[in-house]
Amino acid sequence: MALQLLNDDLVERIVLGEKDPLVSSFWKTVFREPEWLISEISKMPLTLKKWKYFKDNSFTTNRERALACIFLNRTSFSGIIAAGSGPIGGYRQQSQYKIDCRFNVETLAKRIRQAASLRDRVLYVQCADWKATISKTQHLKLKTNEIFYYLDPPFFFKANRLYRYYFNLANHIELRDTLVRLRQPWLLSYDKADEIIQMYSANGYGPRHIDILYSIGSGSQSKTQETIITNLPKVPKQTRIWMSKDEWRK
Repeated sequence: MALQLLNDDLVERIVLGEKDPLVSSFWKTVFREPEWLISEISKMPLTLKKWKYFKDNSFTTNRERALACIFLNRTSFSGIIAAGSGPIGGYRQQSQYKIDCRFNVETLAKRIRQAASLRDRVLYVQCADWKATISKTQHLKLKTNEIFYYLDPPFFFKANRLYRYYFNLANHIELRDTLVRLRQPWLLSYDKADEIIQMYSANGYGPRHIDILYSIGSGSQSKTQETIITNLPKVPKQTRIWMSKDEWRK
C-alpha cells in the first residue's frame, strides 16, 4: 500500500514497520541490494528440498532472511509463510500446479527493480511492531497533517494459520485504544469480523468511517470481504483499491 501511494506521488516519503524479521529483511534488501537479490533468485533451484530448507531453518542475516521470505512466499500455498503452511502442489507434488508455478523470475525482477527505484524516498524500514513504528514516526518532527498511517494488523480470525506473528484479543484492543487517540489521519484493514466492527463502533472516540468492502483478488473474479476502518471523514474514491457493498449491487 505504501509503495503504491509513493509510486503514484500521493505521498512524498514513507517508512515501513514490520514485526516479522523475514518480511522486514526482504524489504531492506530490496532497497539496499536489489540486483544481488535478483541474481540470487534467478539461480535458485525451485525444489521441495529447497522449500524445506527455508522452512525448517532460522537465519541471522538480512540476505538470508530476504531469500527465505521471497522463496516461501512464492512457493507456499496462498503465499503464507506461517509455520503450518505447505508447499504449492503438496509434499508429493502431484497437483496440477507445482511448487514453481508462481515463481516467475522475470516478473519478480521487474517488481523488485520498480520498488527499488523508489528507495531514495523510503526513510527507513525497521523490524518492529506497530507501537515502536508509531513511536519512531512521532519523533520525526513532522506536523500533524504531514503524517498518514496505514496499518494492516493480523486478521481477527485464523491468525495463527496466516502469520508467524499474530494478535490476541488484548493486542487488538490495545491497537484500537491507541489509534482512536491519534491526532494524525489513519486507515487500517481487517478481515470481516463483527468483533472488530463492534470494538471500533462502541468506542467513545470513534473512527469516522467503517465499511465492509469488497475487492477482487489478482487474476481472479472472486470477491473477498475486508473491513476498512479510518478516522478520515471520507475515503477519496480516486485513491481506493476496492468497491463498497453498495457499489457492487449496481
